[in-house]
Amino acid sequence: MLSVPRYALKLVVDRMSADDLCPIEWSRFLDRPVFTLGSSDWSNCIRGKNVLITGAAGSIGSALAMRLMEALPKTLILLDHSKHNLHRLYEAYKQRNVIFPRVEFVQVDILCQSRLEEIFSQYRPEIVFHTAAMKHLVGLESDPFLALENNLLGTIRLLQMIDGSEVECLVNVSTDKAVNPTNVLGVTKRITELLLLGIESHTCKISVRLGNVLGSSGSVGRLFLQSLRNRLPLTITDVQASRYFVTLEEAADFLIASSSLSGSALLLPEMGKPRSIIELASFLEHQLKFTKSNDVNFIGLYDGEKRFEQLTYDHEFLKRTSVDGLDQVCGNTIDDGEEFSNLLGRLLELIFSRSRGDIIGLLMGLVPEFSPSRTLLRCLD
Repeated sequence: MLSVPRYALKLVVDRMSADDLCPIEWSRFLDRPVFTLGSSDWSNCIRGKNVLITGAAGSIGSALAMRLMEALPKTLILLDHSKHNLHRLYEAYKQRNVIFPRVEFVQVDILCQSRLEEIFSQYRPEIVFHTAAMKHLVGLESDPFLALENNLLGTIRLLQMIDGSEVECLVNVSTDKAVNPTNVLGVTKRITELLLLGIESHTCKISVRLGNVLGSSGSVGRLFLQSLRNRLPLTITDVQASRYFVTLEEAADFLIASSSLSGSALLLPEMGKPRSIIELASFLEHQLKFTKSNDVNFIGLYDGEKRFEQLTYDHEFLKRTSVDGLDQVCGNTIDDGEEFSNLLGRLLELIFSRSRGDIIGLLMGLVPEFSPSRTLLRCLD
């Protein structure tokens, strides 16, 4: 019988051919304890339940799916729109050579309400991990409807399914880019944070505000690895740029740990101090045993990108939870719920029709701290 190895310390971070892969000891870069859950800490809240993951074939979704296979849920429903990536996940699952849990692979677009209704009716999920999202900052600035539809409308579609269902807990992936957002990715995630906190229902709704996930698709670490393996110059936006980092397995464990808490909340993992992008490049050169440093091209910050990320707003404060390593972000209230609902409704009408209208004004009305980029302003002008 095969088991999935624990990969918090030695993560394979690329989906290239087996000969090209190199385990990266991310803990040496983080320079802090790696967050991990013992089985006794979390398996009881998952065991015997129907668990659904949206975006299951993505980077975080895949790590979460493989981790949850250790917890013996009754049924694990892995939902993704990509047939190709679902097949990759299925191949990884087959290598486990185990009977339990029952795992269902479902190809579906989260925007398709009728298919979601079928899935919720058939499988009756009790816990939902919502990892599906469009997250590539640069591309979304010039194609904002991808973020508006998938990140915002997709979440609302999911909330519609949960309303009146048997779902006990919804865990949503957010990002530090939701704090004082300067891009469409960040503002859609911030609206989602507020929406999940503001809606009253029997379901516990949790958002987890993650930093940069090392090894995830499109992440800076993964791009550096591709350049290093191909002996290409490294591209760095800004000499001072820094980020908060977590590993893929940490992200999965943070999400699982959050599902054990009671009550709706916005949570922030303890991610240590920010690390500079230049430090990450040097670390990966050392890990791959390069004796000569690669050339580095500094290209300047992308439009909508920050030099430094923030973890909280000025009005927010942190409170400890029962899980070491997870703090609750407090201080978020919607002052005028009716106004928020009206603005959101008008925004959704524009998203449905793919009409530019006053999208920028509505986004700034919902998130006053939002500073749209020049690229986004041109696209929605």
